[in-house]
Amino acid sequence: LSYCVRTTSALFASTRLLVNGSALTGSAVEPSTSTPVWCRATITALPANATLQLQFYGLLGAATLLSQGGAELLVERLGA
Repeated sequence: LSYCVRTTSALFASTRLLVNGSALTGSAVEPSTSTPVWCRATITALPANATLQLQFYGLLGAATLLSQGGAELLVERLGA
């Protein structure tokens, strides 16, 4: 799994993936300064019919995503 989020301005916020509503260990980006880009990749086994969500958290205010490429989520199947 990998994701990138890009906003129109630098924000002090964090991002992570949720699997069936629970935070996925190793998927969080928690910068110590404001940033306009959050990206992370991780390998994990997903249960059948899992629901994936990409979440901003710790944000005070609103985020405006870039109109082109503002958010990406890539799910790749490895193995048989």
